[in-house]
Amino acid sequence: MIRKTLGIAAVAVLAACAVTPQAVPAGPVASPAGFEVTLKEPWSRWPEQINPGTRGEMLTKDGLMLNRLHLAKIKSGEAWLRAGKTDDVPRYRAESSEIETVDFVVASLKRIGYSEMEATDIRPEQLDGQAGVRFALTGKWQNGLDVQGDAAFVPSKDELKLVLFIAPDVHYFEASSAEVDSIIRSVNLP
Repeated sequence: MIRKTLGIAAVAVLAACAVTPQAVPAGPVASPAGFEVTLKEPWSRWPEQINPGTRGEMLTKDGLMLNRLHLAKIKSGEAWLRAGKTDDVPRYRAESSEIETVDFVVASLKRIGYSEMEATDIRPEQLDGQAGVRFALTGKWQNGLDVQGDAAFVPSKDELKLVLFIAPDVHYFEASSAEVDSIIRSVNLP
């Protein structure tokens, strides 16, 4: 009886420590990536600990397969993907040009199941007064579904701050594109 009670107590303690998605109300949201964004509507937050493919947290309105907003900080020499230090994956380099950094993001997406990914409309974008880059994405998810994306980043001497939204081309991208534009424009860097 004591073992059973201890076992149930241990499971309860572990469950209390579990990381789970959580609702995020509209308003300012501080990201563990070291910057803040402002949401116009509620989203769900998926902490980095339960993000299987990439580093950083994700926000979603309708589920991760229907739309996801990545908020990430990638240090120079590190991968955006979850990978070991010696794994052959794309790695961010602080000395990369803007185009090389866009290529790094696209190559990383291809490694987590997107294909035919292309970056278009690459342009300068001020994020919280800092020089950044913004671009559109098109491609396919591993099941053949057409997807679109909107991304922006700000490089610094030793890290990259990345905001990336991706969703199916049919309905979900267009349904959130105005809000995502507002979120990207709301980035508040330290």
